[in-house]
Amino acid sequence: MKAPICEVCLKTEDILCPADEKKLQEGLISELDVKISRMLYKLLGDADVEFKKAVEAGDLVVIMVGEGNVPLVIGKGGKNIKLLMRELGKRVRVIEGREIKGTDDLKKLATDLLYPAGVFGVNVVYAPQGQYYKVLVIRRDKQKLPERQEILEDILSKIAGTDVKISFI
Repeated sequence: MKAPICEVCLKTEDILCPADEKKLQEGLISELDVKISRMLYKLLGDADVEFKKAVEAGDLVVIMVGEGNVPLVIGKGGKNIKLLMRELGKRVRVIEGREIKGTDDLKKLATDLLYPAGVFGVNVVYAPQGQYYKVLVIRRDKQKLPERQEILEDILSKIAGTDVKISFI
């Protein structure tokens, strides 16, 4: 399993090696990343899975994994997700993590996160206080959003590293 922490730290419970401790102090990884890395390692062992990052807002945790790894992390019949939700006490979504280089990447990410609501497109808005992304969702899908709009905007902003707003058209 590929994770943001080393293999030794995956197998231990309470402590991190100096290198991973430094990553945690510098903010490159979070406590949530460490916790979920260890939980996934317990569930999946040495499976060929890449865990990239976890983001939390409200009572929703979004786990970002490598390309094609979503079914493995969810598990047969959602078994792994149910265990993670019970352990964390929050709802869990698993999506493919990708680096945001433009509107196409953000659209793919937003489509995964906002499913079953449909994403029409993503625009870059240039405002006096700086630029941000506007994710366009079809108005009739507003009730289909998996979480409140503010929480989804918060998660998308954390992933993208810049402000993201959701608009209905």
